[in-house]
Amino acid sequence: MPGLAEKLGEQVQAILSRKIADNTLVLPSPPVVVTKILELVRDPAFSPKDATPLMERDTTLAARVLRAANSVEHGGMERASTLAQALTRLGVERLKSLLVEISAHQLFESRDARIGALTRGLWEHSLAVAVLSRDTAQRCGVADTEAAYLAGLLHDVGKPVVAFVLLEAEKSVVGTRTSEWIDPDAWVQVLQAVHRPIGVALANKWGLPEAVASAIGDSSEYQTAERVSVGNCVRFANALAKREGLYVGQVEPADVDALVMVGRSLLGLDDAALAQLAGGLKDRVRALLA
Repeated sequence: MPGLAEKLGEQVQAILSRKIADNTLVLPSPPVVVTKILELVRDPAFSPKDATPLMERDTTLAARVLRAANSVEHGGMERASTLAQALTRLGVERLKSLLVEISAHQLFESRDARIGALTRGLWEHSLAVAVLSRDTAQRCGVADTEAAYLAGLLHDVGKPVVAFVLLEAEKSVVGTRTSEWIDPDAWVQVLQAVHRPIGVALANKWGLPEAVASAIGDSSEYQTAERVSVGNCVRFANALAKREGLYVGQVEPADVDALVMVGRSLLGLDDAALAQLAGGLKDRVRALLA
C-alpha cells in the first residue's frame, strides 16, 4: 500500500499544483457574515463593537464570540452579557483570530464518516499547535502573538481540502462499491505529502498575514537566520504537540524529541518553560473543543 499512496500522492499533487498555477483551484471561502466583518476590520477607524449588527444575524457566531470573551483567559473579569461588551473585550486582533478559527473549523467538519473521523483528529492537533504557538511566542517576546496562533491553527489546513479531493476522486474510481479505495494509513500519507501548497493558497485567498502563509508552507524545518520568529514558534509547537500525543498519523519518537530539543534551544526555552508549555495541554485543548 505505501507504493499506491506514493503514486497517488504524486498524481494528486500534480493536479492540485496545476490548478493553483492556473488559478482554477476552487478553495472554500469564509462564511458570508465573517467575510463582511473581516472587511470592516480593515478600516483603520474600526471598533470591535461596530461588528455587532452583522454578528447578531448569526446566532452561532454570536455565541462563539460571547464564549470566547468569557473564557478562562479572561478570568476574574465580570462576564460580558452583550455582544458589544464581548467584542470590546476581545479587541481587534483577537476578534480576527476568532473569525478565522471559526471559518477554518468548518473545513475540518464533514458529513462523510471517513473524512469526519480523520479531520476531528486533525482539528484537535491544530488547536494544540495554535495554543502552543501563541504561548511560545509570548514567552519568547514575539510581537505578533495572534499571527503565531493563526499560523499554528492553520498549519495543516490544506489537509481537509485534500481529503475532500481524494474522496471525490475515490467516488469516480469505485462508484457505488463498498470496498475502500485505499486504507486510512495511505490516506494520511497522501495528505502529508501534498497539503502544504493548498494551505498556503488558502491563507493567501483569505488575506492572512505573510507570516502565517510562510509558517504554513513549511512547519517542519527550523530557520536559523531569525531564531525567534512566528515560523519557529509554530515548528516547535508542532513537534511538542506530537510529543504530547495530539497528532493524526505515525511519528518517530526520537525524531520528534530531537525537533523539540532543537526548537527550545533556538527559542531560548529552559526546562521550566518547556514543562509549563506542555503541562495540561490535552485538557486545554478539550476545553476548546467543548
